[in-house]
Amino acid sequence: MKILKENSRRDFIKQTIVLSAASLLELPAIAGASASDTTKAPYVNFTRDGLDFSPADYVQKLNEIAVGKGIEPDSYSNNGVVKELEEKMAAVLGKEAAVYMPTGTMANHIAVRKLAKDKTRVLVQAESHLYNDSGDTAQVLSNLNLVPLNPGKTTFTLNDVKIQLARVKAGRVHTGIGAISIESPVRRTHNEIFDFGEMKKISEYAKANGIGMHLDGARLFNAPAHTGVSVQEYAALFDTVYISLYKDFNAASGAVLVGSKSFCKDLFHTRRMFGGSQPNAWPFAAVALQYIDSFQADYEKALQHTRDVFKALPNQFKLEEIEHGSNVMKLHVLQGSPHKINGRLAAKNIKLNVPAAKFSGFYVKVNPSVLRLSKNVLIANFAAAAG
Repeated sequence: MKILKENSRRDFIKQTIVLSAASLLELPAIAGASASDTTKAPYVNFTRDGLDFSPADYVQKLNEIAVGKGIEPDSYSNNGVVKELEEKMAAVLGKEAAVYMPTGTMANHIAVRKLAKDKTRVLVQAESHLYNDSGDTAQVLSNLNLVPLNPGKTTFTLNDVKIQLARVKAGRVHTGIGAISIESPVRRTHNEIFDFGEMKKISEYAKANGIGMHLDGARLFNAPAHTGVSVQEYAALFDTVYISLYKDFNAASGAVLVGSKSFCKDLFHTRRMFGGSQPNAWPFAAVALQYIDSFQADYEKALQHTRDVFKALPNQFKLEEIEHGSNVMKLHVLQGSPHKINGRLAAKNIKLNVPAAKFSGFYVKVNPSVLRLSKNVLIANFAAAAG
């Protein structure tokens, strides 16, 4: 009897500790404000593709998911909620299978590495992430020769591809083009979108010539609102597609690479070889899963919300949408100092980038965080900031 009482006492202590920890995680917050500071107004950012969670926000979101639907942990990035995420992303993009990757850099590299097979040349945009921002990973680690096309531009053409294929065939030593990688939207061109018509022609030509097609679609889910082309239609043109988990879907890190069952089969071994099998990927997968279904609708609302706000301020601001662009736009300041406006809005928990160097204003990114404030409140804050 004494043992039972002691066990009950221990259980009570354990439960008290768990409940106390949970209460600390369930921090009260103004809707959309940082969970770490409830004295501030709801946080709106024009600097990121997503909501830009603070560490406290992220902990709060994880706790919300864990207490609600629950989180099944993975084992070295396999199974559990990671598998759920992989299946979800494959289904949304109309592909057969998917594999979680810790970073987009690794996802892009592994995709073109496997698609290229024994052909060493890979055609890429000169402005692409794979060519500029990956530390020559494909060249150094996989002996691939990345051939950059159309410097300064988002889109390259089918003719550009044909020129490179003719060059390869005319070479004295046979190499071959194993893959074509297209990034869209392109970060280095302010998230411009690759021309869909040209993309279709290149895809058809690549298929006819045995060349693999990879889409760096880190921000792909932004594109449909601007082009009317669905993510499934984009994905159908490619053998593999990479999607970022942290840009639109608010995870702290992570990526997903989708493709056919045969392509993805046992790809986790390659991921492990590159040091990418995180022991616990569930904190990333669980959060991303919460936003995959809702992001496109939320983004369309945010886009219209933003357009309406600045349409109501014609004497203070002009919102210029970039040709062939997506969520990055130019916000011209017509009244007041951009630097002072930046500081005044920051005091209202509205974050802008530093003023642009080439025009009086800011490059702004549209994302669902703008929905945290009504149009009238945003209009009033921007009007007051402009003086």
